[in-house]
Amino acid sequence: MSAWLLPWLGALPLRWIVSSLVAAGLFWAGHRLGQQGVQLAWDAERFQQQTAALQQSLQVAQVQNRQEQINQRITSDHDTRKSQLQRLWQPPKVSAISAADSPNSQSVPVGLRTGADSMRDSTSSSNPGPVPTHAQPATGVDAAAAHALPDLTSAQIPVSCEQLASDAAEATLMVLSFQRWYAEQAKAGEKP
Repeated sequence: MSAWLLPWLGALPLRWIVSSLVAAGLFWAGHRLGQQGVQLAWDAERFQQQTAALQQSLQVAQVQNRQEQINQRITSDHDTRKSQLQRLWQPPKVSAISAADSPNSQSVPVGLRTGADSMRDSTSSSNPGPVPTHAQPATGVDAAAAHALPDLTSAQIPVSCEQLASDAAEATLMVLSFQRWYAEQAKAGEKP
């Protein structure tokens, strides 16, 4: 030790030196325990935050998975309905009647004949003659029913497959944008 410290320590009583050392030891031990307590509290809080983040990411993954399943169902339903509509709205089949079989062979080319043309042009032993191309107008009108209902099938506007596909795509986009909006609202609701 240095020469100036020894005379100063010698002037202090032994009780003061021991009590100072004990106080310094207690201070150091308290500091150490306090630091460990704060560190443990920080670790516990960090663990809780990580657990909450994992739960949130799991929930987001589940929502995205549900959205993917819904989107796949929408796509598959759209595809099946589109194929069903395409089967229903197929153009009429071209008949294989030759030009010699039909009296209207000049007016309708063979490649463009429909089933109605072939029925109109076909002759058999039970038919007295071919069905005329243009029917004669009716001579009178039947009396209307007292409570007649409108025919909804004739009042409906026909919808093309392209229009149905466009409507389905638009509906799908609306569903997707709603899902996106809902996810954003859910995120905004979870933040404090």
